[in-house]
Amino acid sequence: MQVPSGRTLNALDINAMKMMAKYDFIRYQEKPFLLKSGVESHVYVYGREDITDNMGFEISVGAKIRNVIWQAMQEMNDNRRPCLIGIPTAGTPLAQAAALASWLVVRNEDSPELICHRVMREALKHHGPHRTWVNGRPDPDKHCYWLVDNVATNGESKLEAAKKFALDGYPLKAQTPVMIFVDRQQGAVKRLLQEGFKRVEVVYNLLDITFALSELGLWPKKVVRKVEEEIHAHQFV
Repeated sequence: MQVPSGRTLNALDINAMKMMAKYDFIRYQEKPFLLKSGVESHVYVYGREDITDNMGFEISVGAKIRNVIWQAMQEMNDNRRPCLIGIPTAGTPLAQAAALASWLVVRNEDSPELICHRVMREALKHHGPHRTWVNGRPDPDKHCYWLVDNVATNGESKLEAAKKFALDGYPLKAQTPVMIFVDRQQGAVKRLLQEGFKRVEVVYNLLDITFALSELGLWPKKVVRKVEEEIHAHQFV
């Protein structure tokens, strides 16, 4: 299936999108949702228990992210092990899913293709020895650290995470790639690159997902028009 971005979705993509609708990873409703950016949208992207409660969906999502990360690492000519750090809370299960999916293929602890992941906190601890935002000390000689998130509108949560990242001694934006699972196509990618991130990888565009779901008969056609209108009405860059 060819989608508005010009991409052709393969069987893995179609299966993932069917499960997005089945498990309410992505939801449409007539009454708009208020997003963190302050704008409203008729479509909301989740990515929490909808993923972690459904292992088949988690593996499917993880496999797609794994492939995107592997391709990007090759293009960057980077032989380090990818280490994904999810932006809390929705980015955390995505990072974990990709790491698990890589293990199901590689099954070799010494392979640089084996993706690992770490956990970023929502709030700093004030007890115990680990009073940092990210669990684990940075080792940039061994790992290429990626920030991972479920969705992006204006990119603000990625910029906030980068500040916490730097406080813990992790690489600065110029050495840090970002993976966004769903881009709302409202300027986040352009903004993040302008702000100095090394690379921004988008797995799916929101308009492509809504188009595919409408073509599959899972969503009404009018959703595509509404998403197009929202994209054009609210551009942050």
